[in-house]
Amino acid sequence: MAGGMICQKGRNLLPHSFGSRPWLFQMHGSKKQTCSFLDPINNSLEERILPKLQGKECLGCYGEWVLLLDEVTRECFFLSIISSSKIYLPPFPGFPDFFLGSVSITSPPNTSNCNVILVCSKKTFLLVCSPDRKKWTKVPLKYFNKNVGSLQGPSVIHNERLFVSANMNGMDVTLVIDVALLVRGGVKMTVIEHLRVCPVTNAWCSYLVKCAGNLFSIFVHAYGHGQMITHVEVRRLELSCNEMHWRRVQDIGNHAFFLAGLCGRSLPANKAWGAQRNCIYFVMNCSGAKLYKFCLEDQALGFTFLPYTNGGLNRLQWAFPIKMMQTVEEVVFNSSDVVRSTETDSTVINQEDETDSVISRRWDELPIELVELLFPRLSLVDCLRLPSVCKGWSKTSSFIWKGRVWPWLMHLPNLKYRSFKFFDPFNCEEYTLKSDAVLVARDHLALRYSKDGWVVITEGNKRVFLLNPFTSQVINLPPLPLLPPLLLRDYIFNGISFTSAPTSPDFVVYGFYFQVCGEFVEISSWRPGEEEWRFLQFWPSIPFFPSSNNPVLLHGEFYCLGRKGELGVFNPELETWNVLCKPEPIHLTEPHYGNEYCHLLELDGDLISVFRTDDIRTPISVFKLDQSEKAWEKLEHLGDVTFFVDRRNSIAITSPEKKYANRIYVPWFGDGMNSKKGIFYCMEDNKYHPSMHRVEGPVTCVWMQPNLHLHN
Repeated sequence: MAGGMICQKGRNLLPHSFGSRPWLFQMHGSKKQTCSFLDPINNSLEERILPKLQGKECLGCYGEWVLLLDEVTRECFFLSIISSSKIYLPPFPGFPDFFLGSVSITSPPNTSNCNVILVCSKKTFLLVCSPDRKKWTKVPLKYFNKNVGSLQGPSVIHNERLFVSANMNGMDVTLVIDVALLVRGGVKMTVIEHLRVCPVTNAWCSYLVKCAGNLFSIFVHAYGHGQMITHVEVRRLELSCNEMHWRRVQDIGNHAFFLAGLCGRSLPANKAWGAQRNCIYFVMNCSGAKLYKFCLEDQALGFTFLPYTNGGLNRLQWAFPIKMMQTVEEVVFNSSDVVRSTETDSTVINQEDETDSVISRRWDELPIELVELLFPRLSLVDCLRLPSVCKGWSKTSSFIWKGRVWPWLMHLPNLKYRSFKFFDPFNCEEYTLKSDAVLVARDHLALRYSKDGWVVITEGNKRVFLLNPFTSQVINLPPLPLLPPLLLRDYIFNGISFTSAPTSPDFVVYGFYFQVCGEFVEISSWRPGEEEWRFLQFWPSIPFFPSSNNPVLLHGEFYCLGRKGELGVFNPELETWNVLCKPEPIHLTEPHYGNEYCHLLELDGDLISVFRTDDIRTPISVFKLDQSEKAWEKLEHLGDVTFFVDRRNSIAITSPEKKYANRIYVPWFGDGMNSKKGIFYCMEDNKYHPSMHRVEGPVTCVWMQPNLHLHN
């Protein structure tokens, strides 16, 4: 990249490697004289003064052209980053309460048929112009006169149509507008609705990306105010029966998507500059500026903290080399169907003793009583392997339950693999377990809760079932009931739990739904043999501000933790709901929904609350309920206990070894030399280990403790 824009008296004003690989940059208009350049590979930030760009704001990048706006003079023009030539547009109009959205162009700026279409975020009109016009044309979208909503910002031109993200009556939709008519001031429009795929959270932001002749929509879901990313959804535009619709996909082939601000780009994957195939890279400000990488292959979300403190990221842009824009084994072991996913595996090394003093004995000659003594000292995987060593040892399978177990992180990779994955945080090993439950799944699966070796799973928005992944037992729960206008209710529970193992006679499932405002509570229940759910509704006098965690069953009552640290209690026998006056809330003011993970655990008859964020600078806070004083007591040390917390579930155990005690394991992985490393928070030094510089973790996961009683 060269030209007068970036050179001054033979000196390159841009960072050294800018233009050789994807970079992030942002112009600050009149707010700041420098331009910010972020190198995502080296995680470095450079501020440079570019005289021709001072006071300008970048509205979009189009090959060698950038569209600039002077905030003071409202001068608007295209600038070539190669030749420094300019193509002027009419002065930009000013509107009160005006939010600039995305900009689409019909053809390159230096062609005669170039038209510029600007989406006005939070408004109900578009702005259209071209280099040969004297002013911008305001084109109202009359559809909004009959529907409550507004444009959301992202837009793209595909097959001579403008696709624009919008919100109509609380629903995410895509507007499809004929471009030829639009540039003449007319509107011919159709609407494509989006079905909700993540029922508990709404889409926090969306993007539109063209790739290999197809159009994709990407939705990033988050709790509350976008502080915690929970899900990334990719859909491809398809045409059937002359109607357009979005179809969910889990593969974008040998491409990578780059998203920032309101714009999205697709490029062929290239490991040389750090882009992995079938991955989506996007920037968001969630407890600090982060560059996220979502891998569709294994449904994992990773992030890197960016050294960026220059405010909003809505005008951050990706910059690519011009030439880049122009070209646009697993080892099975013998128990169940478990597969080792790591590159290395335990191997047997045969060493021939040169002396004759070693007497060779067959493994099946070892007395079975001695073999059974091994189980209490073995991990779960070794317990599963042991009966397969030889025929004689197969008789020990009934002793598997004696093996040492601790929580594993269960997660779901791409549905096409028809399997679950399990990560052992202590041994830093990952395993794959094939499952018929995944084999028959046709929609998005989400892991909600685990207890007694069973996991509550939802498929799409309607189906709820329980699975024991090690015995392959499945219990289907009835559909959620019909509501007007005769549509199945979505899964909307903030938390879900059950009383005992599903094989027990007193097994009951309870689902808890709370309005965000805290003024309404609905508790659903189901018992085996019942054909439908039962519902109890409460309008408590004391509001309860819910968090997204599962309730804890203690002494026959379900305890729910609120965002302020308050406790709500449901008594299943009396069918009552109460918000306790004591303990008093931990937070004096109500935190925004989604700003913090709130966990409630039971440990030896005591209630423990844990509060954490995705910000590594914020320490984790742990409290124990003092039952005599009815007050939260802050804990500085966990003793010989280890906690495991994810987005919804939490487990406390006595640590099997001292070195794992006094830790809180989270559902993230850090960089290891040859394998994943489970990330934990150490209560001793109040830090995360290993380093949280580069982090990844599955988007749908749950900590679960296997139950080795095979008859359960």
